[in-house]
Amino acid sequence: MDHLLTVASRECDGASWRIWLTLENRDEDGGPAVPVDPTGLDVGGVGSVYIFECRACPDRPFDHWYDSD
Repeated sequence: MDHLLTVASRECDGASWRIWLTLENRDEDGGPAVPVDPTGLDVGGVGSVYIFECRACPDRPFDHWYDSD
């Protein structure tokens, strides 16, 4: 199964924004100037859903995995 899609409640957490947040989205002190959850999506208490598919199979079956914080 290959990872196809992740649907996450948040774009980042209190530590990970430092890795990926662009300079344009930081405030003058270097902190996040944008919300970490701009959509307000809540997947089971700030969790994520991961969708997988088998691209080698003729009927392309899929499966999912779900986690919650």
